[in-house]
Amino acid sequence: MPLITTSAIVGAAKQASKGTLAANPTFAHGVSGGSPISVEPSQAALEVTAAKRARTNVVRDNVAASAEIQSPAYLKTLGLYLLGALGSDTVTGTGPYVHTYATNDLPYLSIFAKGIGANIEGIRDCKVDELSLKWSNSKPLELSVKMQGTVFSYPSTFTPTTDETGSESWLVPIGGTFQYEVLGGALATATVTGGELTIKNNISDVDGSAAVEAVDVIEGIQEHSLKLSVVPDDLQDFRKTVTGGAAGTSVASVVPYGQVSLAFKENNGTGQLAVTGTKIAFMTAFPDVNAKGDKIEIELAGIPVVPAGGTAPLVYALTNGQATY
Repeated sequence: MPLITTSAIVGAAKQASKGTLAANPTFAHGVSGGSPISVEPSQAALEVTAAKRARTNVVRDNVAASAEIQSPAYLKTLGLYLLGALGSDTVTGTGPYVHTYATNDLPYLSIFAKGIGANIEGIRDCKVDELSLKWSNSKPLELSVKMQGTVFSYPSTFTPTTDETGSESWLVPIGGTFQYEVLGGALATATVTGGELTIKNNISDVDGSAAVEAVDVIEGIQEHSLKLSVVPDDLQDFRKTVTGGAAGTSVASVVPYGQVSLAFKENNGTGQLAVTGTKIAFMTAFPDVNAKGDKIEIELAGIPVVPAGGTAPLVYALTNGQATY
């Protein structure tokens, strides 16, 4: 019988140490797309002369292991991916628990895939290269995680501690909070129709001479970005971002900073994800016109940076029933 694409589930676990694949996933869930296990050998014909006008050998010099996971933002599993993307988690509360993430050294994760065929696949020593959360209108929050790892293998077991496959505990914008201010004034609620939050860690491989697989992966600078699609009542956001003031009349030579406060709710419960930032350089373009008539919609693009005394460009705070990650 041919293999079908709908049978795959993925698992993830924080490793106890570099170089050792976790025995089993801590979390498992279904996916909506992506390639949970990617193993890409680099090989080419050896350029050496022979007795014929053709190549006689092929050399494999590198094998890159990575993962790309797309799924709804499941309430508990999301916490592990946020830890993998940001680096540290401060836990408060006694149940529900609030996990507040900050920029720090990234943990090593093990990624598993099960369901396509009879085997279980795994990649160890993964670090999160990019994590994004995207939403459109009132549809569920979509998670995308890209990781790079070192060694690929076939684990013998797949027994997750928490399996969110089929769960209805994902995050949605319905009932949430969408506030921002492109300058330093008070936050105001806006008609937000969608958006995207992204964390990039600029991961690179450490390739040794003793093996074709990477010996380590290392993070670079951490970059945060956000986009908000907004239906405004006026064009003050454009004027403020360009001129630096609500009554500005010329282009500002310095960057004006604003702030944001967003909250997403659990689809079937009391959990939530709050995202806040207090030093964000916003930009937007003058909107297009339409002779047929339609609502004006602008896209605000923001570059968050760490404020004085801050812990991250954007602060992600996840409330759920998971005590630790």
